[in-house]
Amino acid sequence: MSIKKKLMTLALAAMLVAPATQAAYPERPVTLVVAYAPGGSTDIVARLLAEALSNKWNQTVVVENKTGASGMIGAEQVVRAKPDGYTLLLGYTPEVSINKLVFKDMRYDPITDFTALALVASAPLVLAAGPKLPAKNLEALRALGGKQQQIAYGSPGVGGQQHMAGELLKSLTGLPLAHIPYRGTSLAVQDLVGGQIDLFFATTPPLLGNIRAGKLTPILVAGDKREKLLPDVPTSVELGMPALQLTNWFGVFGPAQLPAPIIEQVSHDVMDILAQPSFVESLEAKGLTATPLKGDAFKAFLENEMEKYSKIVQETGIGQQ
Repeated sequence: MSIKKKLMTLALAAMLVAPATQAAYPERPVTLVVAYAPGGSTDIVARLLAEALSNKWNQTVVVENKTGASGMIGAEQVVRAKPDGYTLLLGYTPEVSINKLVFKDMRYDPITDFTALALVASAPLVLAAGPKLPAKNLEALRALGGKQQQIAYGSPGVGGQQHMAGELLKSLTGLPLAHIPYRGTSLAVQDLVGGQIDLFFATTPPLLGNIRAGKLTPILVAGDKREKLLPDVPTSVELGMPALQLTNWFGVFGPAQLPAPIIEQVSHDVMDILAQPSFVESLEAKGLTATPLKGDAFKAFLENEMEKYSKIVQETGIGQQ
């Protein structure tokens, strides 16, 4: 065999072997999409996780806020992204578990178009009253029912947990509540402090600063356990409303058809971060609880959430938009 033919044979062999050797993931920056405005709990969790993953991967993880349509615009961006692990979603309950139950026209299916990677954190909703509402507890709030024609409550979007919480509160108390949707939690909190709306359900993180400053009054925790950062605030169960128990959760998702090695690495690395006491403490300092789940356990959790919210949608009459 001539030298030229030998060189061609070696070159061909190298080309055949090369695809088997893949670059380590990630070899460039990763985008972590948040489908809501900065300042809400989803954004807070995303930025804490992005920093931890950046340190672990030695690559920048960029948080991108893509707001609108009750989280569906940001979610769709991830669904349509190339399934290579470089575009992920820090998902909040609505765009993954609730919107399918509420909206007739969705351009993605949260069950088939996402790869569920890891559950990160959770927190119960807290009902807070603004400074212009003359009610500091549930009893005083109930007393306003016959005095005010309308009590405005906000939410980060139609059909989400906060919207459902408001409608549940309305049905349980008979209060004249009117829903005002926003493009994100932080925007609603601004209006709550400013008096444009009267009530707002949110997790502790976006409310805590204003509660401590005396600008907002926490009325109740929508759960069966008191919040560590709000120990004096009664739960809905204590107040005789066990039906009003709603917990926000936040997880990492990718597009469908992610390669198995990337699924395993991302979920494993997130679980590893959630096992670090310093990260758990950083979540707790914001009023969030580390909730590590991956694989089949995470998928089973999502199925249970869909079943739970299907019943709430029927009870509240939110219906399909």
